Formats: sequence, C-alpha cells, structure tokens
Amino acid sequence: MKSIERIAIVRILTDLIKADSIIDSGEMEMYVQLKKKYNITQDDEIHASHMTLGESMDIMHLSELSQKETILRDCAHMTVSDGFCAHSEALLMLALKYVLSDKEGNQVISILKPTFNIAASSIIYIESEYNNAENADIMVNYRAIYKEVQIAGFNFIYIPTIVQHYHEADTSLINRIIAFLAPTMSQNSIERVISNLNDMTTASFCKDMLCNKLGISVLRNTSPALLIKIGQSYVNNRIYSNYLKMEVDEEILLTIQSLVDEFVGMVSADWVAVNTAQEQSHQFLYHGFYKQLLDIFLNRKNVRSNLYVHPFKEEILFLDIDTKLDKLHRREKSLYMLFLVYSTEGGINFNLPKSAKQLASYNRKLERLQKQYQTIYGAFGGGIAPDLSRPEIRRPIIACLRRSLFSLKDRLYNADDYMVNKNEFGFLNVNIEKELIYLYDIELDDYVVMIESKLYQKLKEM
Repeated sequence: MKSIERIAIVRILTDLIKADSIIDSGEMEMYVQLKKKYNITQDDEIHASHMTLGESMDIMHLSELSQKETILRDCAHMTVSDGFCAHSEALLMLALKYVLSDKEGNQVISILKPTFNIAASSIIYIESEYNNAENADIMVNYRAIYKEVQIAGFNFIYIPTIVQHYHEADTSLINRIIAFLAPTMSQNSIERVISNLNDMTTASFCKDMLCNKLGISVLRNTSPALLIKIGQSYVNNRIYSNYLKMEVDEEILLTIQSLVDEFVGMVSADWVAVNTAQEQSHQFLYHGFYKQLLDIFLNRKNVRSNLYVHPFKEEILFLDIDTKLDKLHRREKSLYMLFLVYSTEGGINFNLPKSAKQLASYNRKLERLQKQYQTIYGAFGGGIAPDLSRPEIRRPIIACLRRSLFSLKDRLYNADDYMVNKNEFGFLNVNIEKELIYLYDIELDDYVVMIESKLYQKLKEM
C-alpha cells in the first residue's frame, strides 16, 4: 500500500469516528486494529490532519478494486462498532460506496464552511449546461422525488421551484426585505438582485453562483448531478463542509429511490426528522437554503461582474458590485475601452519591432490605433487625444488605470481578468469575456453587448 493511501484511509476513518460527535471505546479499539492492519504510522496521522475528505476520496477512488472493497468493509464495521449506525455515519458511508464504485463522475467535494454551507442531508440538483431531458423528468416527477427523499430525512432543492416562488411572491415585499438586509445597497442593485433571482436557472446557479462567485471550480463542467451535503470535518483547524457529487441519468426518480434505499438500509434509527417548512406568498424563510442563496446574491465580493461603458457620461461601471472606476481622467477610461475592443483580437503590442522591415507595418498599426483612440476619446467628450506612440505619455496612463482596477481586486472574481496585463507574447490585454462587456447606445438609450454596437463596428472598420 502506498503512503498516500494510508494517509487517505486515516482521514476517512477519522471523519467516520467523529461523524456522530461521539467517540466510544469500541471505535477506538477497532481503530487500533485497523492501524496495525494498514501499517498506519503517527506520521500518517499527522499528514491526514492536513488532508480534506475530498482529497482522501479522490486518492482511494484510484486504488485497486480489492483495496477499495476492503476499506468499505472495514468502514461498515466501524459504523456499527458501538451497535448503532447514526444518520451522520450513514451519510458518510453512502459517499464512500458511491465514490469507491467503478462508476466515474461520483466524487466528494470539500469546501471551506464559510464559503458555502447548507444543512446536512440537503440534495441540490446541479448542472453546468441546461439538460432538457433531465429537467423535464424532474418536473414530471418532482412531487414523488421530494416526498421520497423527505421520508428519509433529506431535503430536495430544485432551483426552478425556488425561482417560481420568487415569481409568485410580492415584489414590493422582497424589495423591502433586501433593503432591510442590505441597507447600503442602492435601489438599482436591489432591483438587479430580484431580477437575477427571477432569471436564475439550474445552470446559471451552478456556473455563476457556485463556480464563479464561490470559486467551486470543480463543478464548472459538471454533467447533471446531485450535490448532497454529507457532513463537515476539521482540516488544519479549519472547518470544511463535505458534499457528495453524484451524477444522474434521465431516470432520476429511480436514482433517487436507489440512493434512499441504500441510505435507509444503513441507518439504525427507526425515525427521522422531516422538514415541513414552506414559504407563503407573504413570508420569506430566512434560514436554510433560502438564506444561503440570498446571502450569496447580497455578498458583494468575488463577483463575476458585467462591465458597462457609458462614454457620454464618462463612466465605466461594474453594476454587479455597485461601483465604477473612479479617480480617472477620460484618457484612462478611453484607453481602457480601447483595450476592451482589442481584447477580441488578443491585445495591443507597443513593443518596437527588431527589424527595419517590420517598422513600416508597426507604424501603420500604431497610426490606426491612434485614430481609434481619438474616436473613443471624442465619444468620452475629449478634444485631441494623448499620443499613444510616446512611451512617456502612454505608460503613466496605463499605470493610473491599473491602480484603479487593482482597488477592485477583493470584490471581483478573477480580478486579473479585468486588469490590463501583458501576455507571454508582449501584448497588453484585458481577458474578460466579450459577452460581459456592454456599451451604451445613444439611439436605443440602452446598453448593448459591445461587439454588437455601432461604435465597435466603426472602430473595427478603421
């Protein structure tokens, strides 16, 4: 057995022993026996205290089949060493059985508790892209699925049913509640939160909330799956919440029934606590998943914000974090917009060519660049634009722009993507996706995606 596998086994056994918050003599006696069986050393135990349950499960998933079968049997014996398999122990065993099976796509994900934390036994349906067949199956069988998991003590969370409640709720009440919970938030921001809640889908929740905002990047390309809270553990004196991600096929009701049967077959108790709390049209449940969801929307940090450019007001806005670039002259704002335009082409290279033959081409490109900059500068209300060909003029403008963008680093998700950075080829570029950039259109009196705007087309034709 590899050293890393021994460490992983210690992490799993530790979480299993601590799962019910009771450590008895029977569990300790069995742990001593398993230490001898797997040749576990004190160093292994020390290293295990720095490993998350998710990491340990990933390691054991790659072990030999016989090894996985052995650890499953030993863990099953551990759960009943005191004559009783608790609800929390059964959850962990459920995860072990699904992750150590031959089926790919099942895994345990460990997340720092302050980042994302819902009640144990919660089951959330997630997907990175909307799956028509899967969602149709859930909608047809929603009541059966909800009741099936409820009987076993689970709570099934399906984003469309949450959204439906917001659609049916009194908008003025939701508005007042958000203003109460976030008194510093502007009315425009409150309206955007309500709009985003109403427009949320299973895919946007997974990608925008879990991946982009909360940084759970492992879910970025997930197939339709169930995310099940199985408990928490201490790693390096920090609390991690543990989730089983279990991929599902189109017959989700059968998958749910199999999961519930597996779980109920392990639990020793003959009763479970059933959550029956439901929101009414004049109420708002500020606990559990509802609270977690709203807190994510109201959290103004780690946001993948759209970027709005309004040249006529000389504004560059990050509406999703309720702020704008400030302490900048139109020369910096115009240059930033120029970088945004060129972000679709890989950026701008101001480096002088090494050969004389390339100089003529370089000068033509620089001349076109200056014309484009002049057009943008004029749209921002300026007269004659600064000469970008002169480093002593260009560099202070870029430095000032970077300082302003850097001040947003703690509020934006992947803030570097919004910065003006030099890539490996020497091109200055902004890496934000073009779909996130909006430009004000004076004729429409509204924002449009930048690449569809008339000003963008005019600049590209120069």
